[in-house]
Amino acid sequence: MEGKEVKDSAYLFLGSIGPAFEKTTLGVGDKIALKAIASAYRVSEEEVKKRYSTTGDLGDVAFELSRGEGKSLTIDEVFGKLREIKETSGKGSQEEKVRLLSSILQRASPEEGKYIVRIVLGKLRLGFGDQFLLEALSLAFTGDKKYTAKIKESYNVCTDIGELAESLSEHGTRALGRFSIKLGRPVRSMLAQRVESFEEIEKRIPGEKAVEEKYDGERVQIHKNGNEIKAFSRRLEDITAQYPDLVEAVRRDINAEKIVLDGEIIAYVEGSKADDSTQEFYSFQRLMQRRRKYEVQKYAEIFPVAVFFFDILYLEGKSLLKEPYPRRRALLEENVKQSEALRMAGRIVTDNLEEIEDFFNKTLEKKLEGIIIKSMSSNAVYEAGKRSWFWLKWKEEYAEGMRETFDLVIVGKYYGRGKRKGSFGALLCAILNEEEQRFETFTKVGTGFTERDAKEIDSLLSEHIVNEIPKNVLIKSRMMPDVLVEPTVVIEVLGAEITKSPGHTAGQGEGDTGLALRFPRFLRIRYDKGPADVNTVKEIMNLKEGIGV
Repeated sequence: MEGKEVKDSAYLFLGSIGPAFEKTTLGVGDKIALKAIASAYRVSEEEVKKRYSTTGDLGDVAFELSRGEGKSLTIDEVFGKLREIKETSGKGSQEEKVRLLSSILQRASPEEGKYIVRIVLGKLRLGFGDQFLLEALSLAFTGDKKYTAKIKESYNVCTDIGELAESLSEHGTRALGRFSIKLGRPVRSMLAQRVESFEEIEKRIPGEKAVEEKYDGERVQIHKNGNEIKAFSRRLEDITAQYPDLVEAVRRDINAEKIVLDGEIIAYVEGSKADDSTQEFYSFQRLMQRRRKYEVQKYAEIFPVAVFFFDILYLEGKSLLKEPYPRRRALLEENVKQSEALRMAGRIVTDNLEEIEDFFNKTLEKKLEGIIIKSMSSNAVYEAGKRSWFWLKWKEEYAEGMRETFDLVIVGKYYGRGKRKGSFGALLCAILNEEEQRFETFTKVGTGFTERDAKEIDSLLSEHIVNEIPKNVLIKSRMMPDVLVEPTVVIEVLGAEITKSPGHTAGQGEGDTGLALRFPRFLRIRYDKGPADVNTVKEIMNLKEGIGV
């Protein structure tokens, strides 16, 4: 088999005539296929319908009706005819598609006819996908399945199974590592690993790390080659036509001539402010209404979108896949002019788990999915198609282990921003150390508040603001709130995990490490309780040790 035959065969094995990122739909439905079968085998359409109702497979109908007169077709003949069918459009195109399909069926053997019909209908049913085919390519062109992993790595960058198969047939193992990112041909998206506990973040990515907001939208890879702009989904589908507003924004606001960007498309509520705290977003389900074939402009007006970029993969002729993440992020910031439609993923850079937890809680307050933690190391490359340990993800549902409620007393406030400006962004809360008869800080609560809750709490605290830390309160300098208050107002909080913390003073004893409540969420004000009624250090220690309260 020559290289081109191998290439075409690879597509046909997957029931297509091209790579996933190309528009390869043939525009043939049951009606056209039924007419073509009737014409090819000189039977009535009623006869075809009757057999179809019994078998449920027009491919099987073609096999049954074939008289076995056809001669074996070449791959080139089949592929060429299918291309003709795809490219047929306009007035009279349905009749022409019937004629073309009928002509190839007339010359096909019964088996060939069955699979040709299944291919044109997108129902090949061979029982395997591209990963199985990669293993077969390894065995066929290297003589050993041990090269499958390397071939998969190449496929993650190339993503054109036909091009990859052709190269392997011509060069064998020398083809491996030859592929790089190419404009108009998307690479498979790098994905994040999930960690089982919040502490594992530090084990997996020690030291300084970038923490980005995680959005509940559609992953997109945008390719700009001069005025030609394409957008590809995580599944490598060309979704350019569904987002004409984004295409225009990229054309207008991205100055680079040749660039590939990685990001997330989010639908936002028009009229909500596009800052980091007041922007309102639609759900993923609403966003998916933008994926309609028709009335694109109508839905673009109903659900305006923005893309939040978090990576850059290619710039002015150079692949950036092997560049470390800090370098890629710097180039991203240099080349993206932010606007309503084009934005940068919000992030912080820190080595402090408490700061990460704080950032995480803020993402929940903004009704985002959670956070992505990224390695800042020099070897943190873009691993196309891999779920990489260079990226970790943490979402709200991962933090739902314990789910206990706690009664805590407020000892301080941190200033709010955005819609919370003029009120508080978070509350510093404490528990009671009965032995020392003092209140020790246990957590910062920044989520779960309605606007009404915030106003009520501000009102209750207004009479208890002080200039110095009360003598019966123990606060470390690193946790110092913007406003100190006497321990008077009690709130009920839902928490997910008790952990050790160098920032909080609860139960620290002689050491420097206290206990902290992770992922707290405000539930209600406890008007019925006073500061003496809050949870105690002893109770929290028992709960952490599994003894129970």
